[in-house]
Amino acid sequence: MKFKYKKYIFDVGANDGVDGLALALNNKDFFIHAFEANPQLIKTIKQLKKKLEKRKGILINNYQIHNYAISNKNKMALFNISNNDRVSSLNTLSKDIKKSWPGYYNLFKVVKKIKVKVVTLYDFMNKHKIKHINFLHIDTQGHDLNVLKGLKKNINNVSEGEMESSISKQRSAYQNNHTIKDVKQFFQKTNLKIKKIIKIEHQSKKGILKNEADIYFYNKKKAVKFKINKKYNKRYFARVLNENTYYKDDIIDFFIKFYNKIF
Repeated sequence: MKFKYKKYIFDVGANDGVDGLALALNNKDFFIHAFEANPQLIKTIKQLKKKLEKRKGILINNYQIHNYAISNKNKMALFNISNNDRVSSLNTLSKDIKKSWPGYYNLFKVVKKIKVKVVTLYDFMNKHKIKHINFLHIDTQGHDLNVLKGLKKNINNVSEGEMESSISKQRSAYQNNHTIKDVKQFFQKTNLKIKKIIKIEHQSKKGILKNEADIYFYNKKKAVKFKINKKYNKRYFARVLNENTYYKDDIIDFFIKFYNKIF
């Protein structure tokens, strides 16, 4: 498939597709490549895309989903599907997860293992003749740093991005998970620099858990000459996916569809 676009957003660990599809709707001059290892979620993403296209009266042509896992090596690997598909991962669960994540084990519990194709972003970019990534969104449950490592020299062609990290090895949900310290050390070898770190809060029976953090980064040698609209209501997309929209959602989308039909 050939792409006429010059600006790219990559959504790695797409899950239900909300983030990538929202970015596609908000940034029509960018092409969004989304990656998801779970084939069942690929079906969910395609369903959501069709529902959004019907509601908006447009085709979302700047979005493509790929059924791959992303890492630092090309291979076939086992992908661990959890009770809650949002925490599925290439990584194995930590042996101390019941202690470090009290009350969350049933969500993380692996219910199925499937064999998936794993590719690197370096090879994906070369195959599709993509020279740079304007925004890289990563959410791969303990595997985000390997996604970055798989960019190889192309990591210096990433303008900005967002990823997750464990606070420490002891508080990680996964074995071989990276920490904030690991990310900082890796960035020293690249042009990437951390902009901010925000700890993620999870409610548990023992209080608030702060085991993970979102890391926002940018390329210190690439001036950002574009603006990406990253503001969207995730709850709206969830309502569309579950066909449980509010009356105000339907009214707004009716006028959007009418506008798109006319113009």
